[in-house]
Amino acid sequence: MRRRALLAILGSTALLSLAGCGQARHTAPPAPQFVGGEAGAPGGDAQLWQVTGARVEIDPAEVAADVAPGESLPDDAGWSVADVFGAGDEAWAAFDAALGRRLVPANWAAGVAVMVDGQVVHAAAFGERAVGEPALPTDRFRVASISKTITAITALRLVAGGQLTLDEPIGNRLAMEVSVLARDPDVGGLTLRRLLAHTTGFAKHEGTFFGGGAASCRDALAGALTGSVPPAASYRYSNMNYCAAGVLIEALTGKPYEQVVHEQLLEPLGISGMRITATDEVGTDEIDHRPSPGRNFMETLGAAGAWNATPADIVTIVNSIDPATAGPKALPADLLVEMQPHGVGQYGLGLIGYPGGFGHTGTIQNAHSMVLAQLNGVTWAVTVAGQYPSESSRLAGIVAGAFAEAFPAGRAAA
Repeated sequence: MRRRALLAILGSTALLSLAGCGQARHTAPPAPQFVGGEAGAPGGDAQLWQVTGARVEIDPAEVAADVAPGESLPDDAGWSVADVFGAGDEAWAAFDAALGRRLVPANWAAGVAVMVDGQVVHAAAFGERAVGEPALPTDRFRVASISKTITAITALRLVAGGQLTLDEPIGNRLAMEVSVLARDPDVGGLTLRRLLAHTTGFAKHEGTFFGGGAASCRDALAGALTGSVPPAASYRYSNMNYCAAGVLIEALTGKPYEQVVHEQLLEPLGISGMRITATDEVGTDEIDHRPSPGRNFMETLGAAGAWNATPADIVTIVNSIDPATAGPKALPADLLVEMQPHGVGQYGLGLIGYPGGFGHTGTIQNAHSMVLAQLNGVTWAVTVAGQYPSESSRLAGIVAGAFAEAFPAGRAAA
């Protein structure tokens, strides 16, 4: 789908607040602290941009034209943004009951957050963090490949800061960073755009990431860069692209990837506590995803899939790159547009196009997640610890069913 937007850039800040709640509540993240500046003229690490609160008008026929034959647009079931924004405890209790019934006990824990035009209006958790310990909305889940969206935003903030361009060659720099000599001359033609769009031609390297074929992301990248790299390629999803993007971020800044993400993105948004963990590591406010003994996929994935976050963290991050909503924006207008997918099923720069908007999914052992910025202004994220659903994109239908049950057509906001 295409988002047509001419964005006015303002210098003020936006306060992210939490409205009505259901069975569980989440403390709203604090207001981001900004350094003044205009889009296209980035300043210090803490600088974000601000857009007007007016939503972009999108022609439904234009969106429908991008939907594959036989695929239908999500049904809002008559509920409106006003219904969700103004909902009271009764409506959110119904939403939680509907969602919890679909996700637990099929899984041992799940979480959800809903944002409307820059404000978190609801957050809840279901099931148990560990045996006998109820899950809380402030608990963090493994979000798997939603990490790619986080990495893409961080890399593009470096572009906005003038540290590189999307299309300059970076392959030889990557090889130097991981101390290998690239055998294929086409390595030199790699660019950040190709990494973020999955058009490098890198193979999936499933054995490398999930079969113990490497000890770390850098180890994995070193192996890939000594092999064959196509000079140009069509879309092929590979964790190697985002592993490489994380290494590039380190090469450009001289700092650990995780630290750069905190400085460039999370801290300006008021997000604290998000972190990358080892496969068998579980913090006091993190959900135990019960990985098989001896696995090391989190260490190997790194920037491609190793972040832990709450659903509220995720909707806050995705709202920062939605050109059609109010709130602080992580990138100037031109790079917000660059990120956007060009159609349903298309991959932008760290984002996937869906019939109802854009977002990303994440799947790893006993972890499923999805975030979706819908065309109607509602952004939601769901995180799951368990094995259901087997396809993380099916969370969209599960959430749509919960919305339809809690906000039936014609229901007035509480």
